[in-house]
Amino acid sequence: MHASLVTRARSVWKGPFFVHFPNLQESIRSGTPIKTMARACTIMPNMVNAKFLVHNGKDYLPVRVTEDMVGRKLGEFSHTRKSFSYRLTKNKYKMMANQVQGNNNSINCVIENNKNWAAEIQAKNPDFFVNLAKGQSPKLLWIGCSDSRMAVDVLTQTKPGDIFIHRNIANRIPSEDLNVLSVIEYAVKHLRVEHVVVAGHTSCGGVKAAMSNDSVGILDHWLRPIKDLYLANEEEINSLPEESRVDRLGELNVIQGVNTVSKLPVVHEAWKEGRELYVHGWMLQLHTGLLKDLDISVSGPKQVENIYKLSTSQH
Repeated sequence: MHASLVTRARSVWKGPFFVHFPNLQESIRSGTPIKTMARACTIMPNMVNAKFLVHNGKDYLPVRVTEDMVGRKLGEFSHTRKSFSYRLTKNKYKMMANQVQGNNNSINCVIENNKNWAAEIQAKNPDFFVNLAKGQSPKLLWIGCSDSRMAVDVLTQTKPGDIFIHRNIANRIPSEDLNVLSVIEYAVKHLRVEHVVVAGHTSCGGVKAAMSNDSVGILDHWLRPIKDLYLANEEEINSLPEESRVDRLGELNVIQGVNTVSKLPVVHEAWKEGRELYVHGWMLQLHTGLLKDLDISVSGPKQVENIYKLSTSQH
């Protein structure tokens, strides 16, 4: 049984052997190159009853480590000497993780996924983390919503060090919030970013809550400016189909954020120095995965007061 299952095992998704128990994972990492790690792995006594996944030529199946496998190499259970080369898609990886660990996989998967990712990067570029540790020089500051669906590096296909990021509920930029203001000042003044993006998204829960009369606890205070924005534009927003109202208020919230950033002293100081600094407003369309440019970019003080006019002309 084990021979047929382990034969075509490629137990990695762009990384080391795909398993969900750390001892085996560490044993694999101490082995030889990635393509032969699975074959070289020694099965230890504390791995008995643990599960891993193998491919039998058709499906991925969970295999439980038994006592008779202890002390032997995984490669012994294969009747081929071919190196393992199967790669998994992200969706397949997640599905397999759920099959193996059930409902208790979430935290373990985060750690294991990180180890897999780090091993893959290290294999491709041994100096990557050494260089990353030396410092950062991002060209873009991203101010977005905390929503878990706004994974900035995934959406933009960027690497660590490419984007400086600040996120909060409903991507608000209060002029009195030292948290977001310190991020902006550090990014503009010290990192000398060239672009600041205020990014909202469709179906934003924070924006939707601001349109409701229901209390959401401490968020009532945080969302109050968005509620005020809704009341100030209630006639326009309510004239839209119901399914478009939250998204329109989300756009107005982004526009307000761009306006706030564009008026900050640190931004005007950069412009006064002759630096190229752009402030943009974008919306992530969750139903397509695409970023929509609201065409309200600001690159100098003369454009600041025109932002609201631009937004009105779009509708």
